[in-house]
Amino acid sequence: MLCRVFLDLYDDESYISKLEDGSNSQWTVRVDGIEGTAAYIPFIPSWAYDDVSCGNALDLLRNLHDDSYDLVIALAILEHFDQDEGLEFLSHLKRIGKKCIISVPKKVMPQEVTGYPYETHRSHWSDTDLAACGFNRFIPHFGVWIAIHDPEVGPVAQVVRQATQVKQALNFSGESSMPYRSADTDLVEIGKSLGTIMDSLSAIREQQEITNSERLSIKYRLRSWMPKLKVKAG
Repeated sequence: MLCRVFLDLYDDESYISKLEDGSNSQWTVRVDGIEGTAAYIPFIPSWAYDDVSCGNALDLLRNLHDDSYDLVIALAILEHFDQDEGLEFLSHLKRIGKKCIISVPKKVMPQEVTGYPYETHRSHWSDTDLAACGFNRFIPHFGVWIAIHDPEVGPVAQVVRQATQVKQALNFSGESSMPYRSADTDLVEIGKSLGTIMDSLSAIREQQEITNSERLSIKYRLRSWMPKLKVKAG
């Protein structure tokens, strides 16, 4: 619903007529969804999605082609699969979406709802688990892991970003699955180590930019050609 609002309605003065149209032919962005429980379908606004498929998400995802969507969002869904199904679920999200965003509670509490099997909590996931599955960006949040799979993020930028987020986490009360002792002296040492790593990575990235700029410059090219021109002239 928020995707539809912000991508198609937010800056459009004629949004009321779009909502009243009801045909979904007026949308600029295609938004499809999956709902596991048929009883919930009537509560979904007709304008929110172009199409809503009902059924087991794994069965539906298996039939979708690679890179079917620019972005795939799966919020508070992963914990409803067991570990093996969850791994398959994540692999399909990365396969069908050029980028994907997922969220999962940091503390998954027991949950069962009679008559609604898809509401059961079946697994627990940490940031380390998600990183091992290829999710390379994390948005800080006190209660959930918000993980992003973005193939366009390079390894150096990725490490800098992760180090920054871990360093920020030392200043807040949120939990992390990263193992460390709680003593203040240990936290200080971790902070110093992260600062050193970040400085080194920043220096590497800065040097790469300087090197690339020099090698692409006309001055560098002319200087590299001069020996060859002298040989030919002689």
